[in-house]
Amino acid sequence: MWDVMILQRIFLTSISSYEYARRGVDFEFPVPDTCPNPECLMPIAPKKHGFYERTCLDFCYRGRILIRRYYCPYCGKTISYLPSFCLPYYQYSLAVIYLVITYYIELSMSYGRIRREFRDRYPELQIDMQHIEFYLLRFLVNLHVIQVGLRQFWPDIALPDFGLDIKRGAKKILHIVNDGFGKIHTFSQRFFEQCKRSFMSPLRNILA
Repeated sequence: MWDVMILQRIFLTSISSYEYARRGVDFEFPVPDTCPNPECLMPIAPKKHGFYERTCLDFCYRGRILIRRYYCPYCGKTISYLPSFCLPYYQYSLAVIYLVITYYIELSMSYGRIRREFRDRYPELQIDMQHIEFYLLRFLVNLHVIQVGLRQFWPDIALPDFGLDIKRGAKKILHIVNDGFGKIHTFSQRFFEQCKRSFMSPLRNILA
């Protein structure tokens, strides 16, 4: 069965990472009504539990941001709320990672070309070949899990067969994500809520 990530939630926000960081503690963070722990689910509002900092490397902001934490007074679990421009355990923003994936899958850029494109257009990000390779391999390895998630949204959806051409199948997956959700942030948040994991989480986190 899939490992349930009960300590993190992703919430949708339309503001930029720069604006989020600028507002700091004054940002209007989501306030849960009940405990999201599946072993608890008590109708008791979790209590504010301070913040922790994490790094965010985005196009418009590169630095530390605050992550709001809550704890459930009934089960004692702590829950952190990540803004939708972040992915759990990734320093680069979702937009940066998705652009790498799009360059490779949609535009057929080589790893070297992607690195040069970032160096020329976004030199402040300093993304290297290792990051590019890591993100692309993680996405391609996770394609089957992403299909499982998409099937939960649309049971009758026609999904590609990756046995013949994984890159062509990955391109179709991107089209489904873009057409069905509009923005990668929406897909990422809804996938996390539905599947209890990020679409870029390592596969070992779903095996028990």
